[in-house]
Amino acid sequence: MNSENRFDELRFFAEVKKRPGMFFGKTSLISLRDYYFGMQHAFDICTGENQFEYFGLFTDWYFENEVRDKNGYACWWNHLLYVSGNNDELAFHNFFREFEKYLKKFHNLCLPEAE
Repeated sequence: MNSENRFDELRFFAEVKKRPGMFFGKTSLISLRDYYFGMQHAFDICTGENQFEYFGLFTDWYFENEVRDKNGYACWWNHLLYVSGNNDELAFHNFFREFEKYLKKFHNLCLPEAE
């Protein structure tokens, strides 16, 4: 695949952050999670490559470093929902706050400007 057609993970997340309704119909962490799992599966089938390097590293880091009480939290999104008072829209915004903080701290990166 040439570089012009290569999936740009950070641009994808920038676009989702700016226009979640265009992707999911609403602002929702659960919808983001489901969309991500679907895309990941499609990439596995079509290319056999992991296109979500930063996101995978973030979710591993988040679970290991931010989830203090492992009891009952089997996954990163479950914890984000919990700390957001089970408010799916707030959890979406909290995800991006944490993801961008992680990108800056560990990779010295920011999400690009969405078009």
